[in-house]
Amino acid sequence: MKENKENSLKVIGQNIKRIRVLKNLTQEQLAEKLDKSINFISLIERGESGISISTIIDICNALQINSDELFNGLIDKQVITDDEFITNSLNMFNREDKKIVKGLIEYIINSKK
Repeated sequence: MKENKENSLKVIGQNIKRIRVLKNLTQEQLAEKLDKSINFISLIERGESGISISTIIDICNALQINSDELFNGLIDKQVITDDEFITNSLNMFNREDKKIVKGLIEYIINSKK
């Protein structure tokens, strides 16, 4: 049971770090948004600290994601469609990334004409 909990904390921490990096946020910036210490963010990302439900909610709000992203890899879920994957992925991107994706979509649409 303890090993399963430790693994879960590591997966959640890795997901938080991946999303934070995708959004071009430093640990310091995320800590500031959460009113927490940088050390706390570091501990969470390494899976060395548990987090309360209220902190999970705060993290989701700060990163502008839904909780599914934090638990990715822990909860078995149905196979998602390509449309769902694209939509979920777009929610993790920052403004600059979205501009790039928009450009790619426009290119593909224009190439079909």
